[in-house]
Amino acid sequence: MQTLIDNITKQISDLSTDQLIELNNLYCQECSLEGEIYTNDEEFFEMFFSGAGGAEKAVRAAFYGEYRYMDNYVKFNGYGNLESFDYFEVDDLVDFPSTMAEYIAENLGEFEHLFDLEDLETA
Repeated sequence: MQTLIDNITKQISDLSTDQLIELNNLYCQECSLEGEIYTNDEEFFEMFFSGAGGAEKAVRAAFYGEYRYMDNYVKFNGYGNLESFDYFEVDDLVDFPSTMAEYIAENLGEFEHLFDLEDLETA
């Protein structure tokens, strides 16, 4: 099992930005964690700030957070405010890669589309 965890950890470090974000979000959903990453676009604001008072809530979340309109990605911080950023790397994952790898090894079926399964099986 440890070899599988080590191989998953190594593959996590080789994932593209889009794959890292997908992994991060899926892991958050599976483990009921906050920390999902979204594309900073109109769709994001429509999803989270539509309806009555939406504009006011969006402005408040941006004002009290660390939000920049031109950044590529956005997430909610622990206070429900917006944090935006341009780059997402392994160090930005919601949990340590080794911790995530342990969970993934136990639930590989949920994550297999992100990994090269042949490389995971070899030592």
